[in-house]
Amino acid sequence: MVLYKYGRGNFLEMSRYEKLYEKFNRTPTPTGLRFADAKNLLFAYGFDMRQPSGGSSHYIFFHPRIDNYHITIAKDGNKIKPHYVRETVKAVDRVKEELIGGE
Repeated sequence: MVLYKYGRGNFLEMSRYEKLYEKFNRTPTPTGLRFADAKNLLFAYGFDMRQPSGGSSHYIFFHPRIDNYHITIAKDGNKIKPHYVRETVKAVDRVKEELIGGE
């Protein structure tokens, strides 16, 4: 079991999220992945989420320990488009590089 420290000092067993990350990081970019999976993956790496106001489908994810960085993911039903899959992978990679130590 591998434990990582993330976000606000919490520890998390990452094998389930490593598998989810691998699913998102496939080539070619997978289609039809669920918004809930992207949200759970980002939460696992310490991101917080701001919900849209006014009926928007765009959710903003930000990391409290990385200044001036956020990503926006549009929810399309319960799925996300490939562009947002790639953005999710980039966000996780940035956390790994800056906060976990470049795995």
